Amino acid sequence: MNRATETESTSTNSDISMDVKKSPIKDDVEHAGSPSTQGEITQQNPDQERDYLRHSRTCILMLLFIAGITAGALTYSFSKKLQDENFDLQVNIFALEIEQAAQHRIKDIVGVIETLSTTISASVEMSTAAWPSKTFSNYERVVSDFRPVAHSRLLAFCPYVQEGERPLWDQYAVANQGWLAESYEQAGITKTVKGISMKPYGFNTAGAMVPTVEGPAMPLWQISTPPDDASVVNYDILSDAVFSKAFAAAAEKKTAAFTEVLGTSNILSKFSEGNSPESAIIYPMLQDSTVVASVLSVVSWDEFMNELYQENMNGVFVVLKNTCGQEYTYKMGATGAEALGQGALHEKDYESKMHVAELAPSLHAQSDNCEYFLHVYPSEELEGRLMSMIPVVLAVAVGLLFLSAFAGFYFYDLFASKKQREAAEKAAANNAIVDSLYPKEIRNRLFNKDEDKAIDTKGSFDAPEPADDVIQGAQKFRLKNYLQEDPGMQNKTDEEMEDIGDSKPIADLFPHTTVLFADIAGFTAWSSVREPSQVFTLLETIYKAFDTIAKKRKVFKVETVGDCYVAVTGLPEPNKDHAVIMCEFARDCQIQFNDLVKHLEVLLGPDTAELGIRMGLHSGPVTAGVLRGAKSRFQLFGDTVNTAARIETTGRRDKIHLSQETAELVIQAGKKKWMERRNDTIVAKGKGEMQTYWLLSEAEMKSGGGESKTAKEAAALPVVHAMQPRLAKQSMNVLDPESSLPPKIKRLVDWNVDVLKRLLKQVVAKRNAMNVEQFDINHPTMMKVEMNIGCDTYVLDEVVEIIRLPGYSHSTNVREAKKIELPEQAEEQLRLYVSSIAAMHRGNHFHNFEHASHVMMSVSKLLSRIVAPDEILQGDSTDAGLEAHLHDHTYGITSDPLTQFSVVLAALIHDVDHSGVSNFQLIKEKAKIASVFKNKSVAEQNSIVIAWDRLMESRFTALRSCIYSSPDELKRFRQLMVNTVLATDIFDKELQNIRKKRWDDAFANIIHNQNEEDEQNRKATIVIEHLIQASDVAHTMQHWHIYQKWNERLFAEMTVAYQSGRMPKNPSENWYQGELGFFDNYIIPLAKKLKECGVFGVSSDEYLNYAMENRREWANKGEEVIQKMIAKYSNQQPAGGE
Repeated sequence: MNRATETESTSTNSDISMDVKKSPIKDDVEHAGSPSTQGEITQQNPDQERDYLRHSRTCILMLLFIAGITAGALTYSFSKKLQDENFDLQVNIFALEIEQAAQHRIKDIVGVIETLSTTISASVEMSTAAWPSKTFSNYERVVSDFRPVAHSRLLAFCPYVQEGERPLWDQYAVANQGWLAESYEQAGITKTVKGISMKPYGFNTAGAMVPTVEGPAMPLWQISTPPDDASVVNYDILSDAVFSKAFAAAAEKKTAAFTEVLGTSNILSKFSEGNSPESAIIYPMLQDSTVVASVLSVVSWDEFMNELYQENMNGVFVVLKNTCGQEYTYKMGATGAEALGQGALHEKDYESKMHVAELAPSLHAQSDNCEYFLHVYPSEELEGRLMSMIPVVLAVAVGLLFLSAFAGFYFYDLFASKKQREAAEKAAANNAIVDSLYPKEIRNRLFNKDEDKAIDTKGSFDAPEPADDVIQGAQKFRLKNYLQEDPGMQNKTDEEMEDIGDSKPIADLFPHTTVLFADIAGFTAWSSVREPSQVFTLLETIYKAFDTIAKKRKVFKVETVGDCYVAVTGLPEPNKDHAVIMCEFARDCQIQFNDLVKHLEVLLGPDTAELGIRMGLHSGPVTAGVLRGAKSRFQLFGDTVNTAARIETTGRRDKIHLSQETAELVIQAGKKKWMERRNDTIVAKGKGEMQTYWLLSEAEMKSGGGESKTAKEAAALPVVHAMQPRLAKQSMNVLDPESSLPPKIKRLVDWNVDVLKRLLKQVVAKRNAMNVEQFDINHPTMMKVEMNIGCDTYVLDEVVEIIRLPGYSHSTNVREAKKIELPEQAEEQLRLYVSSIAAMHRGNHFHNFEHASHVMMSVSKLLSRIVAPDEILQGDSTDAGLEAHLHDHTYGITSDPLTQFSVVLAALIHDVDHSGVSNFQLIKEKAKIASVFKNKSVAEQNSIVIAWDRLMESRFTALRSCIYSSPDELKRFRQLMVNTVLATDIFDKELQNIRKKRWDDAFANIIHNQNEEDEQNRKATIVIEHLIQASDVAHTMQHWHIYQKWNERLFAEMTVAYQSGRMPKNPSENWYQGELGFFDNYIIPLAKKLKECGVFGVSSDEYLNYAMENRREWANKGEEVIQKMIAKYSNQQPAGGE
């Protein structure tokens, strides 16, 4: 560049600079918007754009407003319609419930009157005298039981006297009025009997008594409750048009008939208490289709309406109307029906919502007699309770929602517009400056350079990252990454792991760790009597709780092996307090374990709360890493792990055992008071003698140590008198026997109730699915069967060779048992019944409620193991076909929930009130119950009678109605209970021979002319009896520790009996040989029979294997075991009993 050019250039630049300095902002903005600087952006008219945006916003806001109003109105209309429909539906439900309850109640009343009529007829027919000269002896004693069931305050027997029989009746009535004195005495009324009217009488228009001399008569004769005024006896009810009209209708149709509502001047008003409207029901008694008498019952409508009341009905009006023009109004209140008075007094605004219910359609004769109806109306109170402001609230909520959207859109638009204007102004200013400083070419190069740089930077993936490579190569980082950040590697397959190639294993040495081994003490024996699902429920529950504590305490769970839980602290993150943290973790786990097993006993059954936890801790270095291959997992290796396992196995149940190394670390942390030196040293394999310590619980630290206070240590059972009192105290609350039971028994009650409730739901589901006729428990037919069944105390006569189970009937509804909800009252009564059964068990060592629960658990397990053979399960069949095959293969046991419920309940009650001595001893002592039961199966018959009588009490009505709902079900339930309980008497030789013959008849011999149904039921009956027999001695066919536990208890019970002088020989003298003989002659043959019958699946093999193994163990160790038991019990004296 020459000098002139340089000067020109300088001048030009100077001019540009000066122009920039002088240029106002307005010019800059306009310049920024010019085509030369914006390229392809087209200049637009700002005012036109703003108008367009403003109109668009206004339209959107208007649409939101209109949509909000419309949505609110539609919401209100729809929800109001739904609410009105729901109100109408609820009123319909109330009306239907009232109608059904009323018709059911009338049906029950008439049924009771019919039963009473039959009872009276059967009794008076024994008299040789002809009608009408009949009197029912013990009238008050018998009829007083019918009155409350019939909900009647008066039940009268009225003979029908033909006109020509009047003189004969006049003489008979005077001569036989002694029934009045008898009734007063039976009712407990002290009263001088005045003479009755000599003749049937009525009242004239002046209200004076006058004899009725024309036409037939129907005198009030025997009356319950006995009348205060004897003059009402011999009142001729046919002299009153109210009664004669009803009697004519009853005689015409040979059924019961209502009178109209009785007036206050009616003679029966003398029996009334209060002003309740009442009607009489007249039931004709027939002889050869001829009316010879009638039973008269008086019903109080106030009481009747109160019985129709159900919860949440308050606000419903019920108007009682009849075709005789009478009306009485009742209103359902918070606690019952309130009588408002005569007439239709309901709220007239609800006339259109009236529901009419016919009260007694079966009694309405085709005559001019009174027919009764119930008119059900809602009220303003009911509408206020059922209706709500929900439609308004919903409409307002929808409106507010749209209003919120309206406001949000409006304010967001204002905010966005403001920001947009500010951004546009800044952009325009910036563009103006850039345009004024750089030529177009320079600007483009600058922007392109930045973009290239950005692309180059973004696309640069090959830059080395030496720091990351170093970190990834570190073993501790790789292990931590495996444990915390890459859990997916832990589940790699063999093929995936092969991709690793020759990569270095993920492993490292951690010099400062504490390892814990925790083992469930008693688990092996406990699990031997449980279903697999129950075993996993226990382990999953406990391990999940431990995992939660581990997460809280930052403890690393390594693995679980069986019932052993392994954890470690000090890795993957080093921690100097690893020993203290692990001790705290162990304490927390111990507390949690003890709480869980108590709660789980309700779900998993007896002895669950007796499980213990044994823990061992040791500190030192470990090698930790990922062991690759199939199911690769994290592992610990080294002497520390092995020593921790030895510390655990040499510890004690419910104790936390520490090694010397762990103890020293705890002391260094200032926690010396946490520990107690173990008195003895241990010998660990490969380690020799070791001094160890106990980690004390908080309770042990407060009490000053724990070496001698190990929980749940085995000790001699308390020796008690052979007639040990029942579990519940004599002063127990009869209505709440559970409150008097020990805590352990309460937990067993909870478990038993849960098992029985599940089976009872299946019973109800099956019954509902079958759609069979169901009787109310208070139906006269059911009441009669209940009264008659089991009335003979010699229960042994009730044992049958064949119990007839119901045939197969497929119904998918049975599978809905889990959805069945038992009535709350039935569940409460089930708990009360089981609690009372528990309270009636005596505190014996063996024959007690805990043993009954153990037997019940075995029965439940065997029933659950009933399976079909493989050829059935593997076949191509429908569910119905499979169920049918299973029904046949298991002899119908699987198809009848009532059978299963009965057998389980029989297991629970089979030792009720057992005295702790044998039947032989009771017979020898000539005990009262031995003579009552004719010296046969004394304890077993006694248990049935006690448990059955308790179940038949009135407080268990709802429970019984769930168990059975027809006479056939009741009889089958009774037969199953009797056969099952009496099968537990295994020492009566005569009964043994009978059962052996029945087994042979069922499974060995061929019985000619026996139909298929009898053959199947015979097998089912004998299988059920052997099932309970096996369960009663199930401890002999379970784990050795279970057998030892109950064998010791039986030994203790018999030792108590011997020491009390109630057993002739010392049981220790022949206990060893006696057990061997018991195994050889009863237990092993019984286990083989379970296998032979072929319905118990793997359980039959399990029971047989355990029986033979226990026999071998007893042969080897029995004499040593006996010496230990003798040392425990021989020197103890029995305590006093009752």
